[in-house]
Amino acid sequence: MSTLESTISMLRIMPEADVQVIFEMTKKLFDGKASSFAPVGKQQILDDVDASAMQIEQGKTIKASDAIQELRTTYGL
Repeated sequence: MSTLESTISMLRIMPEADVQVIFEMTKKLFDGKASSFAPVGKQQILDDVDASAMQIEQGKTIKASDAIQELRTTYGL
C-alpha cells in the first residue's frame, strides 16, 4: 500500500471532526502565516530542547513503539 493509499484509508475511517482538524492544519502549512516550518533561531531551539528534557524528567513521554501501536489500534492499521 502506498503512502497516499494509506493516508486515504486513514481519512476514510476517521471521525469527521478529526478530518476537519487535519484539513485546517494542512491549510496552515501552506498559507504562509503560521507555518510549522518557519525558521527559528538558536535560542528557540535551545528552549525547545530544555522543555523536552523537562517533560522527560517529569515522565510526560511515552515510548515511540507504544505511540505507533496506539495509532495502529485506533485507525485499524
